[in-house]
Amino acid sequence: MVGKAKSTVTEEQARLAWRGMLIPAVGSAAFFASMLTNIFKTHERYGFPKNAFRHSDYILMAIPFIIVPLALLDGLNGEHKEDGA
Repeated sequence: MVGKAKSTVTEEQARLAWRGMLIPAVGSAAFFASMLTNIFKTHERYGFPKNAFRHSDYILMAIPFIIVPLALLDGLNGEHKEDGA
């Protein structure tokens, strides 16, 4: 009986952890969909952004392409405790 109760508590903690991730994931997906919709509307109205961006704009647009792979790499490698800590 104690083993089942412990299993239930562990399952509930796991469920809450995954559920806690769900809210930011849905919000991020909604933001991304809204951004894509606005890109298509702006492209339809004004065409391709010829000479619209400066160097600093390209740097800002490159940040997600740097952060996402780093976050994925960190997530795939998992948490490793350092020896001697």
